[in-house]
Amino acid sequence: MNFQEEFLGISPTGGSPKIHLVERKTTDVLEQADALPFWSQDYTQLSKGTFSGGLSSVTHHGVQVFRETMNRAVDQIAFAPADAYVIGLPTIIEGDASWGLMPVKPNAMITLDKNAELVFRTSNLSEITAAVISAQRLEEYAAQVEWIDLRKAMESVKPVERISPDVTARLQASLTDGMHYVSKFRDTEDAEQIWRLFENDLMATCLQALLQASNSPNHSHDHRIHRYIVNRVRDLTLSSSGYPLTIEELCISLRISRRTLNHAFIRVLGITPVAYMRNVRLHRIRAELQSAPHQVRYIASVAAKWGFWHMSLFSRYYRELFGETPIETLSRSRVGERH
Repeated sequence: MNFQEEFLGISPTGGSPKIHLVERKTTDVLEQADALPFWSQDYTQLSKGTFSGGLSSVTHHGVQVFRETMNRAVDQIAFAPADAYVIGLPTIIEGDASWGLMPVKPNAMITLDKNAELVFRTSNLSEITAAVISAQRLEEYAAQVEWIDLRKAMESVKPVERISPDVTARLQASLTDGMHYVSKFRDTEDAEQIWRLFENDLMATCLQALLQASNSPNHSHDHRIHRYIVNRVRDLTLSSSGYPLTIEELCISLRISRRTLNHAFIRVLGITPVAYMRNVRLHRIRAELQSAPHQVRYIASVAAKWGFWHMSLFSRYYRELFGETPIETLSRSRVGERH
């Protein structure tokens, strides 16, 4: 059974799958990227220091509710399960953050259209709580119960929308209280009935929030050009691993000025392009040290592969970003592989 079938609750034996529950604490940004079930994610840690994160998720019959916390600013590129909407709230924001290329503010609803790529720059301390709902389920509910064409309504909903405090409070209660209640009773005889009631309340609340947002007259600045520049720099960094591009080479390749390049990164991620490119390469080194630790003979060889030839400087950058030295990562990964 693949992820999409499992997300939709399709059982190969024809039985009814149990509620899928995940509770995890993480100490590594790459581990955090893999923690959320049914998603495909790529995380790049932006702020320096030891990472700490957490995830809670409950999923059943094409509906997932999750809460994710992180103590470092992270640039996320992600895809939700296919043909599913994402509706949620940033429940903790400490510092600048953006979702879907738009700044995230308190009393805001965050959404992701079906089959769309998510770009999410978290704040230094963040928590989001969100629902992932099968598009077919939510569109049918909207048509049959509310007599609403959801696709038409979604055309005027931006990735971040201010909604009223009372609708925010209702959406937060539906997400957090429902997730806690379902998790508590998921193994009881009444689990299916409890889930059905929770699901009905969640869909009604999400639709109320989406309809309020679709009728909002507010307009926000479109940051698509700035994010496009960041994504192109990432692609160029990964395609020239051993020979990091200079700012001059980036500007020539992208046909933009140094000022435009710097402005895009400050607006989107809050760091310079040089720091971002270094962080992307450090993440690739960390992934290699963790994924195949016993194949690594010399850390210097892996570092050089990604353009770091000055080992003391590389070790300093690595320790500052991840809160541990490269040898500590490698040693821990080797111990974990043996067990």
